[in-house]
Amino acid sequence: MGSTESMSEVTHIILDEIHERDRFSDFLLIAVRDLLEKYPGLKVVLMSAALNIDLFVKYMNGCPVVSVPGSLFEVKEYYLEDVLKWSGYTNKVMNKLKKEKDQVEKQNEELKQWCSQICADEEDLEDDNDDSVVHSNTDNITELGEEKENLEPGVINELDQLLSEAWLTGKEDVFSQIFHLILSENVSLDYQHSHTSITPLMIAAGRGFTSVVEQLLNLGANINVKASNDWTALYLAQKFKHEDICELLEANMDVPVMGPGGDNNLDSNVMSPEDKDLLSRYHHSFDDELVDADLILGLLIKILCTSQTGAVLIFLPGYDDIVKIRDLIYEDRFFENYKYVMYVLHSAMQSTDQKKVFNTPPTGVRKIILATNIAETSITINDVVFVIDSGKVKEKTFDALLNVSMLKSNWISKASSIQRRGSLTFDALLNYVESKFKASSIQRRGRAGRCRPGSCYHLMSTVRFNSLIDYPAPEILRYPLQELCLHTKLLAPANISIADFLGKAPEPPPFLVTRNAVHILKQMDALDSFEDLTELGHHLADMPIEPRLGKMVLYAVVLKCLDPILTIVCSLAYKDPFMLPAQPSQKRAATMSRHKFSASTYSDHMSLLRAFQAWQKAKTDGWDRSFCHKNYLSSAVMEMIVGMRAQLLGQLRASGFVRARGGGDIRDLNTNSENWAVVDRQKSQLLSYKEGKVKFHMSSVLNTLPNSGCLNKNATHKNIVRNLPSDYLMYDEMSRYERLAFVRCSTLVSSATVALFAGPSKLSPDAIKDADTEYRHYDDYVDAASDSEEEVDGEVSKTSLHLDDWLRFKIDPEVNHLDSLEIMYS
Repeated sequence: MGSTESMSEVTHIILDEIHERDRFSDFLLIAVRDLLEKYPGLKVVLMSAALNIDLFVKYMNGCPVVSVPGSLFEVKEYYLEDVLKWSGYTNKVMNKLKKEKDQVEKQNEELKQWCSQICADEEDLEDDNDDSVVHSNTDNITELGEEKENLEPGVINELDQLLSEAWLTGKEDVFSQIFHLILSENVSLDYQHSHTSITPLMIAAGRGFTSVVEQLLNLGANINVKASNDWTALYLAQKFKHEDICELLEANMDVPVMGPGGDNNLDSNVMSPEDKDLLSRYHHSFDDELVDADLILGLLIKILCTSQTGAVLIFLPGYDDIVKIRDLIYEDRFFENYKYVMYVLHSAMQSTDQKKVFNTPPTGVRKIILATNIAETSITINDVVFVIDSGKVKEKTFDALLNVSMLKSNWISKASSIQRRGSLTFDALLNYVESKFKASSIQRRGRAGRCRPGSCYHLMSTVRFNSLIDYPAPEILRYPLQELCLHTKLLAPANISIADFLGKAPEPPPFLVTRNAVHILKQMDALDSFEDLTELGHHLADMPIEPRLGKMVLYAVVLKCLDPILTIVCSLAYKDPFMLPAQPSQKRAATMSRHKFSASTYSDHMSLLRAFQAWQKAKTDGWDRSFCHKNYLSSAVMEMIVGMRAQLLGQLRASGFVRARGGGDIRDLNTNSENWAVVDRQKSQLLSYKEGKVKFHMSSVLNTLPNSGCLNKNATHKNIVRNLPSDYLMYDEMSRYERLAFVRCSTLVSSATVALFAGPSKLSPDAIKDADTEYRHYDDYVDAASDSEEEVDGEVSKTSLHLDDWLRFKIDPEVNHLDSLEIMYS
């Protein structure tokens, strides 16, 4: 695309599946739009079934839209409130809340009767109370029940009688007995009457007992407590026109409290009161940010019982959720005599196992598929009739400033939800898009009804669905940008900066993120201070991998350990060849397989290398399939690594790094390939290092106590780190999950390796400071370094090596030529 001669002969450019919004698609859109200015006759066609039309029409300067209608089967959609009603699902907490709601209704009725005896205008009160009943409040009932569990039944009965007497008779002296019980029996000041849920403060406020109100407030009574119909002490004081008490309560309130009618729940126009009540009880019983495995199991059984044929596809966010649902199905009695076949679709599982999902089951056997979002667009299973959409997806985001990635489960977009839904007709889909109806939900809806009418069950309420984002965030906003920045210098005009070019994307990344990526490339010497490609940068831009991995390959040429580094780089660039086991009982064996290949080197990279080498030998001997099955390896990933190695080697040959014969040929460049010490040190040139106080990913071989041949579940992370022989490690990626951070694919390295290979590529003249110079600056750092005078004296007598602002080594003066070695290898 950078060649004027080649583009002059192109008439059409067609970009399909443009809605997926990966970072290279957005980058391509920038380049294509720039081409339209140079070649007015060029025709560009953007294709998608779930496209954000408004965004792309505007981006392409008002281009025409062509709708291609199609005819598919109808798909009925159901949401959480429908699922709860139809399946009859309930749990202990929901049953408890149902009983409490019945209790609230009784309390409302009795409270109404209480007030009718003292209210001058009973009819007016009843009108207000009708409104209050609609907005009944159950939030305090659970707390009330927990509080009363600690009280003797006799105390509860006596206190209820005293509260009733104080309200119905209006005798203020009754409160002396109430105060006695509160102080002597450890009763809460906010105790609520068992039948009306009214508190002592509400009674005093409603009856006009000013001195009692003052005493209760001084003791710490809560003004914000509500009765079951949302009445508060302030509301009762206003109702019965006790202005002095109103002023007193308002003076002691931090935040105004809503009275009856101030309901913040769902709009009654959105769903019926019955649906609201059912959803309210469900949400109080379960955190809907998680995946409700019990609800999914109950819904699955209901579907199987009410239909005779048709596969069921269940969308789940990750492998852990898949395993949990699968185990529940295996353990449930319903499935003991039920004929079914179950498949799992996950990107990290054997492709040969996943191909079986397309097989048609025998008559009378139902197909159940547990899948991640891989089943949204990557594949189409024709016999899927029912879709259960959990509404969740695991998304990876990257914090460019902290250099930390995060994998968390999020709600999908509307477009993805509809794709999961399946066979809405193409006309309906286009109408959806044109009305900006929202995105990942479209994808999931699109999986059902491929061969006949189907149903999709969204495990989210209609209110939740309406609040989903329209479309998922594009990758260019969630992924590192170093690779795109290098490509920008190949395609962008010479007079435009990288940030300005990427700023022309449909949804451009923040300027600070782009600037940080450019800064990293400058540190790698891929860009100079003017953002122009260096000689190294040109070579890295030609390589089909990330810059940090490309530089790793080039340094392997220098250190003559090319073959093992090619294998490690391709594994990191593509995916981990170690597979997730199909059965939970195999998880330990899969973990031990990875540890076996590490050969006690404290290196995940060694595991990748030795596994590939062993697979190559097994393939030569003709038993590679059984080898992969035995060691939980993916043969498809191994084959891909072979292809990527060949591609990278071809690029190195084309660039002149690998010669056909003589010095620099393939044999010469693998002189040190059998020397793990050289291979190990070479990697630290590119991969970040960090002190040993980190969390290792569960797949890491470093999650083992040293000198132990097996995993120790009782070994804490602190004990593991304490027993490691070095304080430094390098890692491929740091990811954050909720409050924890993990490093993936780690290797332990020595301090000598860090001193020689890490840090900037060129040391500053003052990087090495002798003892005299260091002593003059001693006061700047000695207090933070040690509390021991003897230790300080020993430290300042040595020369120091400063690699960067935070990494510093003390070295003997005899080895101060280390800077020469550092510069030579840089």
